[in-house]
Amino acid sequence: MSLFGILIKAVTGSEPGTLPSEKIEGLFTTKNHTPLLGRKRADVILSRIRLMALIGALLYTGGIFIDYAVFEADIFETLVVYRCVAAFLMLTLILAARNGDNMAAAYRSLTLFFGINLVFQALSQPLILPQFIASIDSLPTAGYALFPFLIVTCVAIFPLTVKETFLAVTLFLTVELITISLLPDQQNPSPGLGVFFSLIVASALCSFSAVSQLGYMVSLVNQASIDALTGCFSRNSGEEILEVQFRIARRQETSLSVAFLDLDNFKSINDQYGHETGDKVLVTAAEALKRNLRDSDILVRWGGEEFVMLLPHTNAVGASNAIRRIRSNGLGDRPDGMTLTASIGIAELQSSGAETWMDLIDFADEQMYLAKTGGKNAVSIYNPAKSPNVA
Repeated sequence: MSLFGILIKAVTGSEPGTLPSEKIEGLFTTKNHTPLLGRKRADVILSRIRLMALIGALLYTGGIFIDYAVFEADIFETLVVYRCVAAFLMLTLILAARNGDNMAAAYRSLTLFFGINLVFQALSQPLILPQFIASIDSLPTAGYALFPFLIVTCVAIFPLTVKETFLAVTLFLTVELITISLLPDQQNPSPGLGVFFSLIVASALCSFSAVSQLGYMVSLVNQASIDALTGCFSRNSGEEILEVQFRIARRQETSLSVAFLDLDNFKSINDQYGHETGDKVLVTAAEALKRNLRDSDILVRWGGEEFVMLLPHTNAVGASNAIRRIRSNGLGDRPDGMTLTASIGIAELQSSGAETWMDLIDFADEQMYLAKTGGKNAVSIYNPAKSPNVA
C-alpha cells in the first residue's frame, strides 16, 4: 500500500479502494460536502469554540495574579491590559458563536478565536524576553513558553479539511516566525528556532488529528443520513435539510421549490419480477435524477418508490423546467422494456404561502396525487389562486 493509501486508511478507517473519490476529495476541500455535513460540522465547531473561548477567558483573567507576583510593574501593567482585552473578546466570541448555524459562522468564529490568541502572543512575548526563549525557570515563563503549543493544539479540536488546516497552520507559523524575529539582536536565535521547528512538528500532528476527526464525521454522517440503496439522502436527514433550507428561504425571502415524485406502477415490478429487480430500477431512477439536478439541489428518498427533490433559489417556473429536463432524459426502463415514468407534484414557497416546510411537502404531495389520479406520467404545480396545472 502506498504512503497516501496508508494515510487515507489512518484518517478514515477504510481501505482507499473502498472509498469513492468524492469522499476522499471531501477530506481535502468542502466542494463535495453535503448541506447536512456542513451543518453538523458547523454545530461541532461552534460548540467547541464556545467552550474554548470560556476556558480562554478564565485563563486570561486568572493569569493576571501570576503575572503580578513575578513581573515588574511596567511589564505587569501592559500584560494586564492585554489579558483584559483578550478575556473580553473571548467572552464576546461566546455570545457571537451562539447565533450561527452554518460554516460561514464557524469560519468567522475560528478566525476570531485564533486571531485573539495569536495577537495576544505576538504582543506579550516580546515583553518578557529573554525569559521566554532563553530559560524556563518559573511558572509564568513556562506558561508563556508553552502558549504557542497550546494555540496549535487547539487545531486538533476541530474537524477541518486539509485545506483549512493548511491555512490555519500557515497563519500560525507565520506569526511565530515574526515573533521570533522580534528577538533582540544580542539574543541567541538558536533556542527560538528550536521552538519554531518543534511547533512545525506539533502543527503536523494536530493537523492530522483535525483531518481524522473530519474523516470519521463524514463516515458517521453518511451512515446516518444516506440511503444505502440509492445513495440519496434518507428521509430523516432530508427532513432536517428541508427545515434548514425552508428557514433560510423564509429569512432571506428567496424562492424554494419542492418536487414530490412517485414512480408509476412500481408495485407491479416487485410483484412480477421480485424485489431485487425493483431495487435495481430504483437505483437506476435515482442515478438519472441525480444526473439531471444541480449541485445545489438535494434528492431525498422519501420512502419506497417516492423521492423528494429540493430546489433552492428556484421558483415554480424554474422547477418546471428542471422536471421537464428530467422527463425528457428519462428515468430508465422497466424490466419489460417499457419506459419508466413518474407522477410529480411541485410546490414553491413564495407562491404557495406555506407556513412550515411540512406544509410545502404536503402541497407537493397533494399535486403528485392529482397527477397520479389524473392518468399518471404527469406533472401538477400547486397554485392556490388557480386550479391545478396538470401536464
